[in-house]
Amino acid sequence: MRHFLRAFCGLLRMRFLCAGKPRKVKLRGKRFYLGKGCIIDVSEKGKIVLGEKTWIERYSLFGACRGIIEIGKNNFFNTNCKLVALKSIKVGDNNLFGPNVVIVDHNHKYDEAYKLICEQGYEIKPVNIGSNVWIGANVTICAGVNICNDVVVAANSVVTKNIEKSGVYAGVPAKFLKELSQSAK
Repeated sequence: MRHFLRAFCGLLRMRFLCAGKPRKVKLRGKRFYLGKGCIIDVSEKGKIVLGEKTWIERYSLFGACRGIIEIGKNNFFNTNCKLVALKSIKVGDNNLFGPNVVIVDHNHKYDEAYKLICEQGYEIKPVNIGSNVWIGANVTICAGVNICNDVVVAANSVVTKNIEKSGVYAGVPAKFLKELSQSAK
């Protein structure tokens, strides 16, 4: 009964949040969960599209500032995940995101030494994450990264380059460790 009440309250939070932003937050399907303290921030020309069975745990932030965040179906975002898009973040189907995952499609520019960094703008590159991906706790995925299907990124890793081969990746920056076993695929 307790699990049912929690899921029902999360669904109500999601529906209430989206009612105020009907053109900016689109829900595909009927089953969603939004935990306590979550922020779905859509500003300017931003848009967020959530696929069916999207589960967003407590204190997570999805921010679409002029960009689009598009989430496929059956994705789980654990506590305190942060996705911020100035252009595009796309996530496939059937993925798991551990706590404290950060995904951004932009970096601050810092090339001009005579200017303050906060005045130099951003370098913006879209992020794409495939399907059947497990992103461990405290992982950061940087701008311009594409992650293919069937990938595990170990906890505390930083993904700075494309992951084009399925397998297990870890480190700062994340590097290939091993292939996934055939029984896992």
